[in-house]
Amino acid sequence: MIPLYSKRNQVYAAIYQGRAAVEKHFADAGDWERENMRYAELKGMLTLPEVLHSEPGLIVTAYCPQPTLMSVLEEQERSGFSDRPWCALAEWIQRCHTVCGALPEDGNLRNFLWDSAGGQVMGLDLESFCQLTPDACGAGIAAALLSYSPTGTAVKKRAAGVLAALLKIPDQAVRKERERLQERRSGVSSGPFSAVILMGGRSRRMGRDKAGLTLLGRTFLQRQVDKVRALGIRDIMVSGPGGGLIPDVRELEDELPQRGPLGGLYTCLRAAGNPRCLVLSVDVPLVPGGALAHLCRRHSTGVTVLRHGGKTEPLIAVYDSDVSRMLRPLIEAGGAPVRIVEDRIPWEYFDYTGPEALLLNCNTPEDCVRLTATARAYQAYGLPL
Repeated sequence: MIPLYSKRNQVYAAIYQGRAAVEKHFADAGDWERENMRYAELKGMLTLPEVLHSEPGLIVTAYCPQPTLMSVLEEQERSGFSDRPWCALAEWIQRCHTVCGALPEDGNLRNFLWDSAGGQVMGLDLESFCQLTPDACGAGIAAALLSYSPTGTAVKKRAAGVLAALLKIPDQAVRKERERLQERRSGVSSGPFSAVILMGGRSRRMGRDKAGLTLLGRTFLQRQVDKVRALGIRDIMVSGPGGGLIPDVRELEDELPQRGPLGGLYTCLRAAGNPRCLVLSVDVPLVPGGALAHLCRRHSTGVTVLRHGGKTEPLIAVYDSDVSRMLRPLIEAGGAPVRIVEDRIPWEYFDYTGPEALLLNCNTPEDCVRLTATARAYQAYGLPL
């Protein structure tokens, strides 16, 4: 599961003025205005993260280490059911409605944190609040809960049953919300992705294989594989040797050797099992999984490239697999820069707005020192990477 992910906005862990924090970058100015207003309205009335900074389009809050209710649900599937968090969720819904007359429209369990010590639930994503009754809000949450894969397990049914009983939700309301949810999901699905992890060539400036470098106990390669797996991608290819050490990862040698990154990209796109490929360089090990998820959602056709501060990252991008057809004539005579593709296929962009330090490209031992310092700082503050 991707930590701190929101479909609507870019949300990233950060260190703000010496405190563990969460940056929320809003895609819509109206959403920022609504959330800013809700924080002011509910302050002191409901338990909320502390707002550390707010400016148009951005709210920075204190990081709360409690698990989401999605994580709680997954743990209960493994360890057994408890009604405590679901009773607390029903209580939060009722109290929130009493305080402000509004409730979250989105039933996503990732928008709620569970404080097991205090026995309390904390709601997030305040911009999605609207005029809803507790039973209508609960029906949406129960429908989402029952729809998570694997659907309709005994634990999910018991959790939904607790909400239905406490919030007096009719069975037909949950069924109707599940139908609406299924219709919405089928309408936005862009189909499955493959993933390509480019291994970084000869690593002359680093002096050693970058894929095998370790960061907080995991190799660069393992970190990238874990990120694409968290996105639900199962067809994962590695361009170059070393990927075979990780189960269920295909290691591919370049069909046309000595052609640089385009050679590896060409080979993997040709071998991809899906029409779209998330392409990720191994030497950007801190790029947030949430940014990659937004990149995949933004893609429509051709090539979609991550961009930040006016700089494009063609090795953090989504490529249609059939782009391979136009790559071969570009590299048959020798290597070519990846950016040459932009001259042949118009690129679209996903503008990353999170911390720049998480996009550091590790090419030299000095880069590795800076990268390690950033990772250790995040670890010291208890922030997810």
